[in-house]
Amino acid sequence: MIKKRYLWLDIARLVAIICVILNHVNETLNQPPITKLTVLLQLMGRMGVPLFLIISGYLMLNRNYTTSSSIKKFTHHNMMPMVYSAILWTVLLSLYTYFILDNKSIPSLIQNLTFQRRPMPQMWYIQLLPIIYVLIPIFSIAKQTFSKYLVSIFLTGTILLGTGTLVANFTRHQYVPFQWNMSGSWGLVFIMLALLVFGSYLNEISTSKKSFLFIGVCALLSLVLFIVNTKQLSSAGMMPTIWYTQAWVFIPGCFFILVIKKLDAIFERVLSHAKNSKKFITTLSGLTFGVYIVHYAILDFILSFNVFHSGLLSTLLLTLLVLCVSFIAIWLITRIPKFPKFIFLTK
Repeated sequence: MIKKRYLWLDIARLVAIICVILNHVNETLNQPPITKLTVLLQLMGRMGVPLFLIISGYLMLNRNYTTSSSIKKFTHHNMMPMVYSAILWTVLLSLYTYFILDNKSIPSLIQNLTFQRRPMPQMWYIQLLPIIYVLIPIFSIAKQTFSKYLVSIFLTGTILLGTGTLVANFTRHQYVPFQWNMSGSWGLVFIMLALLVFGSYLNEISTSKKSFLFIGVCALLSLVLFIVNTKQLSSAGMMPTIWYTQAWVFIPGCFFILVIKKLDAIFERVLSHAKNSKKFITTLSGLTFGVYIVHYAILDFILSFNVFHSGLLSTLLLTLLVLCVSFIAIWLITRIPKFPKFIFLTK
């Protein structure tokens, strides 16, 4: 079980939330029309969710879940707070969409409240997390019991799914191999679970030069294929391919977090005499779940003033503004005495 607080993990969380907000700002600000800039920023922004999943796997799959006390602890401190939070925010954001955004549709409100639809775009991830959390103890025990078999399942499945999506992209969906039951949301769930398992092996992979180099080469190759496919398709045709089941999203995401982990010693050395800076980073890291939940509402509010327009500079400035306002809002709310921790999953 991992007890030590690692600076690289906190930095990785901050990088992840920046990517998520960049992605959502780009989606709302830079299209239509879809340009090469939109496509590039979309690829960068999509890295956020894989980083969060890998971090979760690193922290949670390396625990002991073989005793009733450990299961009860996980259920009480991790799984149920996630369930409560997902339900609470589904309800709150459904009501927000209905009353504040003036989407006065009772059928839509009912669909939002019953998890048939997502009340806001970012909630797809929050609503999936309770299911993934239920599976964490199972995969942790599986890893301890038959590690090679578990790795083989996810490695084979990921290769087949990744190859299938690449072939589909380059043939404009004339051929979509290895997609029997791996298309759509099932493919997404499989990749998310694969990223969790990958995260649980971060220590072993990061210390193996061959593994690190291999993933780095795969990440470079996937980016080259991305560039080639971009030249083959229009920018508008490329946008749907930038999803979490695509090799050019999850493979660079895996390599990216390995690089962050490799830099941990440098982070520690640079901030060794700056305790306040380390504490500040740790504090912000603990607020990232809350920022993920509320940032879209803050983004919508800022956009209502029509101050920002398409372009790289506006995208970066708006991303920074949404990030800062979201962090400040969450920090102020969590200062309320006896504020329930499950709302923003604060420790």
